[in-house]
Amino acid sequence: MPAPSASEIENLAKAALQSASLRGENAPDLAAALGQICGQAFTLFVSMAMVAPGIPAAAPPPPGAGSTAGPGTLLPPPAGGPSAAMIEPIAVGMLASNKINGEKQGALAKAIAQSIEQALTLFTTQVMVAPGMAIAGFTTTAPGSLVGAAPAKPMLQPLVLGFLQSGGIRGQNAPDLAGAIAETLSNALTQMMARLKVTPGIPSTPGATAAPGRLM
Repeated sequence: MPAPSASEIENLAKAALQSASLRGENAPDLAAALGQICGQAFTLFVSMAMVAPGIPAAAPPPPGAGSTAGPGTLLPPPAGGPSAAMIEPIAVGMLASNKINGEKQGALAKAIAQSIEQALTLFTTQVMVAPGMAIAGFTTTAPGSLVGAAPAKPMLQPLVLGFLQSGGIRGQNAPDLAGAIAETLSNALTQMMARLKVTPGIPSTPGATAAPGRLM
């Protein structure tokens, strides 16, 4: 399964919350909710993700065989992944099902959704399709790999903190919570990147791919 499961992400979230010294009675519930929200959002991303056409190729006719000769790009959300508006109702439901029902529940759900959308946007910016996908008969015939790096915690943390603060979540633990969410997202996206492949079957001209590709 390319996207990390909810239970895998929950374990990452538990470790991130503990490292941020967030060990209150609701910490396990928050970790479970983060795992479930991210698990669903990343599964949506894999189903929606698109590789942009136009990857340089060297497949001269005849017989239209060769390989891709340059990197490919991923489309960002909302075209190539879930938007915050799609993720937010998932977040509300998962927070509620894990008994996180305080007055800031809606603000927390919105901040988590915005954070995930931003993390996925950065992921599609920093991660590329590696050159070298085999082409035969003007179609890619083997899975492609991804290169680059998922967004790191230091890049995500100020963004997450901004989303939390804009929702009125400004307590002394807000920076620690932002760090834990950022660390969870970074680690989960790194796991996902290592598992994802580009699906074969992308049409190609002699000089470039001619249609979008998908991830698997």
